[in-house]
Amino acid sequence: DIGLTPGAAFLRDAARQFFENLYGNPTMHQDQQLHKDLSWTPALRFTIHEHINVFVEPSESGPYPRILELKANEVRLFPQPISIYAVCPEELLLGANRGQELKRLEADGFGLITVDAGGTAKRLVPTIPLIQIISASEIKKELAELTPKIRQRVSEAFEDYCNKPVNGVRSLSEIVEGLVEQAGRDAVRKEYIPNAAHKAGPADTLDALYQSKQCHNIRAQIGGVRSYIAEYRNLSHHWPRNAKRAHQKYSDCRHAFLDGIKQLQRFRDAMRVIGLTGNLPRP
Repeated sequence: DIGLTPGAAFLRDAARQFFENLYGNPTMHQDQQLHKDLSWTPALRFTIHEHINVFVEPSESGPYPRILELKANEVRLFPQPISIYAVCPEELLLGANRGQELKRLEADGFGLITVDAGGTAKRLVPTIPLIQIISASEIKKELAELTPKIRQRVSEAFEDYCNKPVNGVRSLSEIVEGLVEQAGRDAVRKEYIPNAAHKAGPADTLDALYQSKQCHNIRAQIGGVRSYIAEYRNLSHHWPRNAKRAHQKYSDCRHAFLDGIKQLQRFRDAMRVIGLTGNLPRP
């Protein structure tokens, strides 16, 4: 073991067994660089979902090893998706200030595996590729201007995003489509657009709104939502063919989620300007 103490090797091996069981024995690489342009040799690395690299680093001193902080920015800039886990002894989490350290680890986008004295590992904090991470402070800022009902729905979509970003984008797209659905109902009621256009679906509803004389001054907001739905509604269907394209897809997820929040807020405000409710449909 290159540079590993017996204790660190114990942690690494416990994590290795955990991930082998979880992912069906992927090929594991010990103390091997991913690429010469990434100056980090993780204690353990492997690949999941064909293109996501998972780095694992043991830490005998606490849940947040210093190397994660040192290498995070380099990993974000590297053109392949990389998720990172720290591995530490379970008993270390009982120490003073460990709770804050754990919160900081999670906030910075890293996962955590804990190992008990018998060598059994468990995943305490899951993670996603660093390129996709949206911090708690960033999402809180984005949610601040939303109505309570929409904020709750977007918060639920963000939970989906944190578990699987593509699912989170899909959930958020459905919220955007919900706003369009209600806008269509309101617009038919006010005779801004024909009922046939609304019944044909979100794209036709938005096209009809765009052509409506009542919406002349909010065409930019309508066009923004139209483009958003067209580009991101089926993001999960665009299967990446290589690591570079996978990195772009995962980067797009982050952009899609944040942009989706902005688009739905702008669209809601625009609907209210023309006398529509700007609400989500009732269940």
